[in-house]
Amino acid sequence: MKGFMRPRRSLWLGLAIVAAAAVGAAVAIAAQGPADLSFTPQSERQMQNIDVGRAWAKNYYGAPSAVTGSGATATWDAPLNQTSNYANEARDVASKGEHWLKANRKVANRAIVLDVDDTTLTTWNYELYSNWDFNPTTNAQFVGLTGSTFTGNAFPATPGMIDLVNQAKGYGYAVFFLTGRGDSQHQATIANLINDTAAGYPSDVTTVTISGKTIPEVDANYQAPTPINTGHGGFTDGLFTKPPVGSYPAYLNQPQYCGPAITAGASCATIPYKSGTRAYIESQGYDIVANFGDQFSDLLGGFGDKTFKMPNPNYYLP
Repeated sequence: MKGFMRPRRSLWLGLAIVAAAAVGAAVAIAAQGPADLSFTPQSERQMQNIDVGRAWAKNYYGAPSAVTGSGATATWDAPLNQTSNYANEARDVASKGEHWLKANRKVANRAIVLDVDDTTLTTWNYELYSNWDFNPTTNAQFVGLTGSTFTGNAFPATPGMIDLVNQAKGYGYAVFFLTGRGDSQHQATIANLINDTAAGYPSDVTTVTISGKTIPEVDANYQAPTPINTGHGGFTDGLFTKPPVGSYPAYLNQPQYCGPAITAGASCATIPYKSGTRAYIESQGYDIVANFGDQFSDLLGGFGDKTFKMPNPNYYLP
């Protein structure tokens, strides 16, 4: 979902596609695991054309005629297509997750962990707005926090995931959200996931205005996560955001997690940050039965009985 700082985004939209020559034509093959960012193509045939990739992404999200950018003719403000191949695939993953949660509903101290972008909230509108070129300043407008001012959220719930969280709550699972968004966006993030008022804002914002376009403000209306002390920032609402450099909690200051980065005064990479946080959750007595993420870096590092990879062809976070 990223602090909101994203490491390198692939130039080909993070489609993680490697092409193989077949009868003189390039055949796209979607990667089934973490991409090899060191791979150097020897030929154009081993790559996917970037403009073709953008067109495929629009088709996948059910918006083939979408217009990118922030201008008057841009269509980033169109609602997420709930019948697209993307929406269907997201619901399919969520359905598989629901079956797993049902089968393990008697596990003691059961819990689930969910990433935010693009696992519980979908950022497709921002991809169109930015033409797949992430900018922390403009992204903050969609997140809903610009400086110290809350302006309302723009990201809708990922198809199928509200039902999954509802089912998890019904089966007695503790629910935790774990994102790479920074602590500075903590309140705006929880406001997007549940609702503004419940997140502590004095009044419910009803619209968001970005680049002259006004859209309905989004409260995804997930059930509130399970309270837990995150160990930093004073946050206890069940959402783990990433602390700033110099403020990492003690539980991350271990060599297998963020210890080396802390020593170097650097930002901790995604895998050690998220796996270390999951280890902390389990140290509080929980058994993470399922871990949901759209990036392989959300899922690697252990501390989760089963992982579920949500679809996201738009960017890649190692």
